Amino acid sequence: MTTTTLWVLRATLLLHAALALAQPVSAGSYLSGNFDILATHGSNGILLVVATAVWGVAALVRIAANRGAGWPLLLLVPVVFMAEGMQTGMGHQRNLAVHIPLGVFIVLTAVLLAVWSFTSWAHPQRRVRRVTPGEER
Repeated sequence: MTTTTLWVLRATLLLHAALALAQPVSAGSYLSGNFDILATHGSNGILLVVATAVWGVAALVRIAANRGAGWPLLLLVPVVFMAEGMQTGMGHQRNLAVHIPLGVFIVLTAVLLAVWSFTSWAHPQRRVRRVTPGEER
């Protein structure tokens, strides 16, 4: 179960990061004159919010199984979820002064979370204290 919950969490965080990284690519395509890509950019933004909910559930399952350091994820789920919701709203309002910097935060957070999931902090090993004969515990 330890490995399964960790790999599910990693997969959901990688999906989230891939969706986040697609956003500036589609925005750049739009700015280059491909105006039809704006619909894809908007749809991908909605998928990004859904992906956050999915990795949030994966983090809860991981913590419930008591198999890793998941509490930082639980703190980030509402922050990222609200940022992405606000990002979607600002994009629909064409408020680029908020939309672009918030997008940078979201992409950076998504990539860092995906990288974090492959570190030892995401899967701490239990430390076994060795007791030598005659030593008190």
